[in-house]
Amino acid sequence: MYKFHWLESKQLDRVTNFSPRVEPLKYAIENNIKAYYYCTYAKAPKYFGLKNRIIYLSSFKNKFLNAIEFRIRVVLRTLRVVVAEKNSVIMVNQDLVALVMPAFFVNKLFRKKNKFIVDIRTTPTQPETFDADMVNFHKKFNLAVKFFHGFSFITPFMEKYVMQEYGKENYNSVNWSSGVNIDVFNPNVHKRKNHTKTFKIFYHGGISVSRGNLNLIKAIEILRTEGLDIELLQVGIIVDQEIIDYVERNALQDWCQLLPPVSIEEIPQLIADSDLPVLPFPNFMPWRVSSPIKLMEYLAMGKKVLAPNMEAFTDVFKSNKELLYYFNTNANDQVLELKNSIEAIYSDNNFVTFNEECSNFVAKNYTWYKQAQRLFNFAQQL
Repeated sequence: MYKFHWLESKQLDRVTNFSPRVEPLKYAIENNIKAYYYCTYAKAPKYFGLKNRIIYLSSFKNKFLNAIEFRIRVVLRTLRVVVAEKNSVIMVNQDLVALVMPAFFVNKLFRKKNKFIVDIRTTPTQPETFDADMVNFHKKFNLAVKFFHGFSFITPFMEKYVMQEYGKENYNSVNWSSGVNIDVFNPNVHKRKNHTKTFKIFYHGGISVSRGNLNLIKAIEILRTEGLDIELLQVGIIVDQEIIDYVERNALQDWCQLLPPVSIEEIPQLIADSDLPVLPFPNFMPWRVSSPIKLMEYLAMGKKVLAPNMEAFTDVFKSNKELLYYFNTNANDQVLELKNSIEAIYSDNNFVTFNEECSNFVAKNYTWYKQAQRLFNFAQQL
């Protein structure tokens, strides 16, 4: 059986949702695959019950020394893998491609059959520097295009967007998207507790202007001035102080809550207690190519979601009216578009707070088990 070495330039203890790394490792253990995840940390190592499978390639407390040590140890660890092993797989994100090139050439020199994959979970996400950041992205990714054996992308549209730069027709690739742990996000376990007339809107994840969170606040602010009984709860890391300032300056705290991240075990109940989860993302390429893990979690809890009509959603869910409401990301006024979409849902006499078709769809198509299976099957077939 081959070994799978997954190296990523990520501080795992800073990740609010660790499932995309932890769940594939659980699948590997269950299926007797020797898979290992290598990364770094900001403050302290976290293992999530997988101490033998999560390996930290850093130890210094100093941020600068930690970063240097991590990069040196990536080079040395991958060299050790190709010298000691014959049929293993090494998968890295784009930031580490250059660091594993010594291992690639040693592997080739000694005619080993170890394979190299580049895995793209996200593109740059800062609107102000996106174009420049994408230039740097392709400088790193270009090495993988020239030399690596396979490519992994989170969505088909991301693959199309990234690979259009290269005119490469024949290559090995796999799409494995975000998934959900249906044992954790189980609507049969987490029942709604607060039955009130107030319509509760929910969002969790990064809270930023670029993700549309301020637009969402402003849209609900308008609806409340029109007399609609609506509350908004957003949970996660607040990226932009502008959002906090807006809520405080306009004294919106009575109905607009901004909470820090909570454990993943607490999220299902928060979803269960809501009426409508919303993903307010505007028309920005990083959101168009992504596969929002939060969407899978909302659906798993039987919640129909208001989401943007962009490829990350339409490619997967098409026009399935039982799973998603869509708002138009091409509308000139996104605040007004969100306001009108929420108002239509609020006023819908047929609106239900639990839709079993949503949870059934995810259980059938988007568990972490199924996504991990796609990745490891691809690796084995290279």
